Amino acid sequence: MNNILKNLIYDRNALPTRETIINSSLISRNYNFESYFLQTSKRKYFLKINKKKDDQCLVINRMYNDTQFSSLTKREIYYYDQKIILMEYFEAEKLEKQISNQHIFGEEIAKFHTKRKSQFGFQYDTYIGSLLQENKMSKSWKEFFLHQRFDYLFCKIKKDMSIYPELIDKILAVRGYIERNLDDPSESTLIHGDIWSGNTLIKTDGLIKIIDPALFYADNEYELAYIYLNGTFGRGFYDSYNHTHQICDDFWQFKLYIYQIIPLMQYALLDGPIYIKEIEKICNFLIKRENLKY
Repeated sequence: MNNILKNLIYDRNALPTRETIINSSLISRNYNFESYFLQTSKRKYFLKINKKKDDQCLVINRMYNDTQFSSLTKREIYYYDQKIILMEYFEAEKLEKQISNQHIFGEEIAKFHTKRKSQFGFQYDTYIGSLLQENKMSKSWKEFFLHQRFDYLFCKIKKDMSIYPELIDKILAVRGYIERNLDDPSESTLIHGDIWSGNTLIKTDGLIKIIDPALFYADNEYELAYIYLNGTFGRGFYDSYNHTHQICDDFWQFKLYIYQIIPLMQYALLDGPIYIKEIEKICNFLIKRENLKY
C-alpha cells in the first residue's frame, strides 16, 4: 500500500468510520491528475488526485452534480476537496462491446441533449484536460464560438507556440468564413463536451456511462463534430442519433469541419504542435473548396 496515498485518504476522513483500505493501484497519469483504483473493506472507489493547486476537483464535483438528471452521466461523489475527489467506481466491459452498441450511445446522447437554455456558455468555467474553458454566457452561439473558443484559443496558440505567418493568415481566412456563414441554432443544448473512447463505457450490468464531463451550453452538433474528430463512434451512432434528434442539413458540409478546429486547438495546447498540422489540413480544405483569400 502506498503510504502517501493512504495518508491522503485517512488524514481527510474521506472514508466512513471503520472502512479500511485493502488495495490500491494506479490507473493513469493525465495532465494534472493521478487516478487510482481503490478497494476498501466496503466497496470499490475511483480516486483522482490533483497535482496542481487549482480548483479542478471542485469543478468536477459541480459538473457531476449538474448532470445528476441523466443516467448517462450520473455518478456518486463520496468526498471531494481541492486536492482529491473520491468517486463511484464503474466496472466496465471491453471496448469491443462499446463499439457494437454504438447505436445505443446515439440514442442516449440524443436524450442527454434535451436539456435546453436560452443562452450559450455555462454558469461557471469548466476544464477539458487541464485547459480552462471560459464559459461567459452569451445570447449568440456564433459570438460565443468565435470569441470564447476560436479567438481565445488562437491567441494562446500564437503566444505559446511557434506557427508561421502563412498559417496565421489561413486560420484568419477561415475565421472570416465562419463569421459569414455560421447561424445560431434556435436554442442551446447542454453538451458533455469531451466524448471520446476513453470517456465512454458500458458497465458490467449493461448500463451506459460517459465520464469526465467538460460541460457548456452549445450547438448540439458541436458535440457530434467532436465525436467524429476522435473516431469515437461510426455511422451507426449518427443514424441512431438522427432518428431521435435530427441532424441539420449543413452539418456534414460545414459544421463538421469548423467545429473540429476548436478541440484541435485545445489538443495542440495540451499535447503539442502535431495538432497544428491537423488544423492546417482543415484550413487548406476549406480555403480550396470555398476559394477563400488569405
